[in-house]
Amino acid sequence: MVAAASAAGCGSEPSKTVPAACLQGSGALESALAAAPGAVRIGGRRPSQCFAHASSQGDVENIGSIFVEAAEHLASDARARPHGPALLRLGFLIGAAHRGGDSAQGIYSELLRRLDSVAAGIGTSSPAYRRGRAAGRDHG
Repeated sequence: MVAAASAAGCGSEPSKTVPAACLQGSGALESALAAAPGAVRIGGRRPSQCFAHASSQGDVENIGSIFVEAAEHLASDARARPHGPALLRLGFLIGAAHRGGDSAQGIYSELLRRLDSVAAGIGTSSPAYRRGRAAGRDHG
């Protein structure tokens, strides 16, 4: 009982499982990104909170698939409409992914590399992208 109470009191420990809301698919993620650069939430969670530190390989792959699909869609939209909101949203997505994944002991390094590669094909030097990425890194 002491161990259970002790474990319950450790609210600062990172989640060991991916929140279910994070696995709803790229459409849910893209819909949530409409709030960028403000408070983006997926089922009440920041996108960076989707990156659980002790995730199973299956969870890592699922999160990767969802985030990469959303990033590719946003990059395509940004190419088609360079002055639309997609660049800012893509920047936010990638900033939030780095916020969550950079501290996860390398288990998300391939996903982060893939997201950066998607972004490399569009205007990452644009003010909209940079503003989105900074916001995602800050509070995504």
